[in-house]
Amino acid sequence: MIMQADRRREWIKSRRKQRNLARTARLRRQFMRYMTLAALLYLGGSAVVRLPWAINNTDSQLTVRGNFVTSRQQIVDKVENSVGQPLFKVNPKSLEASIAQLPAVKYAFVRRYAFPKPHLLVEVLEEFPWATYVPEPGKPPDSVISQSGRVIPIKDFPGILCPPLRVYGAAALKMTPQDVTQWAGWCNYISQQTKMPVESINLTNPHDVIVENVALKLKLGTPDTSLTRRLGRLTSVIAAVDPMKTKLEYIDLGLDNNIPMKLAKIDPVKEAAKKAAQEAERKKNEQLAGREQTL
Repeated sequence: MIMQADRRREWIKSRRKQRNLARTARLRRQFMRYMTLAALLYLGGSAVVRLPWAINNTDSQLTVRGNFVTSRQQIVDKVENSVGQPLFKVNPKSLEASIAQLPAVKYAFVRRYAFPKPHLLVEVLEEFPWATYVPEPGKPPDSVISQSGRVIPIKDFPGILCPPLRVYGAAALKMTPQDVTQWAGWCNYISQQTKMPVESINLTNPHDVIVENVALKLKLGTPDTSLTRRLGRLTSVIAAVDPMKTKLEYIDLGLDNNIPMKLAKIDPVKEAAKKAAQEAERKKNEQLAGREQTL
């Protein structure tokens, strides 16, 4: 019995020793893993901080895509503050907000790359022109109104497309995306009824808005919620005034009860033809007089 008890104690001791050895080996492996991870983190942090990973030359380290109207230099000016900074300190969100402040840029996306060499990639989505803004009739275009209502100066973005639709208004004219959508719908409605595209919208007087195309001048009054209903009467009016359209100066759709129209006392078409004939006769007489003097 004593021999069995001694053997059992020896066996228990050997098992404890094996467990202690296994625990020590496991702790040693974990310690080595942690030390290796700490060394890698230190080396990685040192590489990020100490290696020359910075944007130093915008000519070779800046790529710009999607800028059909916005010049590369305008975008370079917006990222100039990031030149010389370590790449990890460059804030893409801040650069995106800065570039999106350009009137012709709707959205901007900035990406940082460390390999194969440090560089920035800027992709822009530009505004789509909806109408050309002119301060008043007879003056050259000043800006372009985008679909989002932004006013884009032509002098700053000379390559921008100027749509055929012209909008006249005050210098401080502001339009929201909802305004552009509403006016685009009204212009399409007028074009469908008149079979001619709208050429201009005069917003100089907000209570007496004037819309014109090649043949008609429409006074719309105040562009409120009743304008769509008032425009619905245009088809019947056009059919009634078709025989006298050469004398028609304008159609007033600003009232709810009736539709006033103004006719010119003199037919402008016939008057223009008469003036042309008189000018041709005058030139002919001058030519005959010149020949007689020569003879």
